[in-house]
Amino acid sequence: MESGRTIGSPLPGRLSRNTVTLAVSSVGGAALSFVLSALIGRALGQDGLGVYATALAWVLPLSLVAEFGIGTLITRDLAINPAAAPVYLRAAVFARLTLGGSLTLLLALAAPLVSPHPAVARGVPLAAPLVLILPFFSLFSAVFRARQAMWPIPWLNIGMLAAQVALTAAVFAAGGDVLAALAVNTLTSAGQLVAAWWVWRRWFAAHPSNNPLPGYREGQMWQVYGLLRRAWPFALAAVLAALQLRLNAILLERLTTTGEAGYYAAAARFAEAGRVIPNALFGALFPALAALAADECALERTFRRVMPALAAFGAALALVVMPLAGVLLNLTYGENFTPAAPVLVIAMWGLLFALLRGGRTLYWYARGREQFTNAVTAITLALQVALALWFIPAHGAVGAALAGLLTEAAALLLLWRPKWFSTTHRYTPAE
Repeated sequence: MESGRTIGSPLPGRLSRNTVTLAVSSVGGAALSFVLSALIGRALGQDGLGVYATALAWVLPLSLVAEFGIGTLITRDLAINPAAAPVYLRAAVFARLTLGGSLTLLLALAAPLVSPHPAVARGVPLAAPLVLILPFFSLFSAVFRARQAMWPIPWLNIGMLAAQVALTAAVFAAGGDVLAALAVNTLTSAGQLVAAWWVWRRWFAAHPSNNPLPGYREGQMWQVYGLLRRAWPFALAAVLAALQLRLNAILLERLTTTGEAGYYAAAARFAEAGRVIPNALFGALFPALAALAADECALERTFRRVMPALAAFGAALALVVMPLAGVLLNLTYGENFTPAAPVLVIAMWGLLFALLRGGRTLYWYARGREQFTNAVTAITLALQVALALWFIPAHGAVGAALAGLLTEAAALLLLWRPKWFSTTHRYTPAE
């Protein structure tokens, strides 16, 4: 079996192969997401792109509430004990249906209240099923990552986005609007989930197990309770991070116009593209962190190598984009988006701090200090709200990008090790 061969290979070679595999997935996915964004921007203008981005800005944080950090916990724990997969998945499915189903219904019913813009209010119910679909897909990808068999991930991600781009183009050619584009997003994501389930059944499904989760009593409700309790720090981390990521888009739509939100969304696509290689590295490294964290010297050595590389990568991207920002926006979205050039420049410098913050966050995760990173994120989220409310009314999308840059820099400073902070704690699966 592919997954078995992957697990048995040496760590450095496995990490390299998995990084390349995830990089292919990330680069291909980012490229197709970029094409999709440009397609919507060119077909519907900055207002249409702003409506599309704002509708999804409400959906994605709720999908992370439904996710509840379970995917991260499963990746870490099943990397240690793959035989526990059936009981983790049973408990996770029950939790997904309960949380995700409730939030999907709530968002669909509350759509008229989430935005005064009529198109956004109509678009949110079309995108609401993603609140349930995305967490279910993450269950299967978590199993793939835990087994350190990354090969299905590029096929699933790139295949879904290729279908979404093709169908969205066909819809626009037939005279469809932004609501049709949101419906295509939901349908193709559902197809991706079905494909992931088939891959899991074909190559990864294990024999049923009746063993309870570590440290918890038998019985379905106790299984779910144990899973949610242990996943809680990651759930909070994901929700805070998603709010911080989407906050500026929501405030822009509230405080300015959908056009300013469209400018910000266009610039944000370039920043997202800049994350693909570092994210591939992080994704390949995480399943090995349980073993790596037991060797303090190896852990310190790894992060001493990673941080300078991340800094060099982020600075190089920002320096390359600075003189080309207007040209890139014009070529990608059209001349109507050229005023977003300053937004793009600021966003790329913000990416430098975001990458360093991501590396430092993984360091604290390896130390079992999720609560500390959550405290930092909560503090910087409050800072971002204050800065955004100050900058956005006067400067629009430029102010939103500046608020994001200052927030990422502050988070990095807070995450840097305080002299008084102990690093002796080590994670064990029974915690």
